[in-house]
Amino acid sequence: TSDDDDNNIITQDTHTPDSKETFSLGPLNSELSNMPPRKFPVNASSNFAPATTRYFSAMENLAKILFRGLAMALKLDDTSWFLQEGRFDDGHQCALRILNYPELEYVQADASAVHIRAGEHTDYGAMTILKSGGPGLQLQLSKDRESSTWIDVPHLADSFIINLGDLMQRWTNDKWTSTLHRVVATPDNNAGDITGGGLFKSARRQSIAFFVNMNGTTTVMPLETCVDETHPSKYKPIKASEHLIQRHNQSMMAKHKK
Repeated sequence: TSDDDDNNIITQDTHTPDSKETFSLGPLNSELSNMPPRKFPVNASSNFAPATTRYFSAMENLAKILFRGLAMALKLDDTSWFLQEGRFDDGHQCALRILNYPELEYVQADASAVHIRAGEHTDYGAMTILKSGGPGLQLQLSKDRESSTWIDVPHLADSFIINLGDLMQRWTNDKWTSTLHRVVATPDNNAGDITGGGLFKSARRQSIAFFVNMNGTTTVMPLETCVDETHPSKYKPIKASEHLIQRHNQSMMAKHKK
């Protein structure tokens, strides 16, 4: 893979790295969450810090509403089960990530080639609340991922996409599975002849992902409503923070093998 800084041209390669820029923000209470303190770019607009802080707070509140819906769907006795003190309170380890996929030009011999902007993966936590700025997100729905096909997620303005994460899959004893997804380049329809000369010009894409993570000390094990004689427990108890570290390490090992 080669990256030309002058004109952002990437040669076609199955191992092209994720081509995106990110800014991440953790919880307000870094002491309780055991997360790094918040830092904002010194050269950012004066509105950036307050706007992202308000957005983070709004996503915290939305997560609480979604957790109540999940508890109802899982037939838990208490709809606030996920929100109990010590599970999801001011000590949670949620993370906000603002993503920018800049315009790029890809050298390609095959006009049908798929250009990856973010490689296939599942998110580690309970769920992810995604505000998408355009098309490009794809997912697989089948549990048989070897034979499953990629499905384009429709882009709907002023809406959110909710992806279940690995922690929720563990909690539900695989009754619910985490969403395998990726981001692919979409054509810049304002670029004229985007395939001329063997080049594919991608559209810019922006999104905001809010990764819903529990308190690090939360013990996670299959819920009673997801375990029976036909579906015995598949997972041992684990702390939520240990799960995140474990999944991160597994992901890094998988990338190094490629």
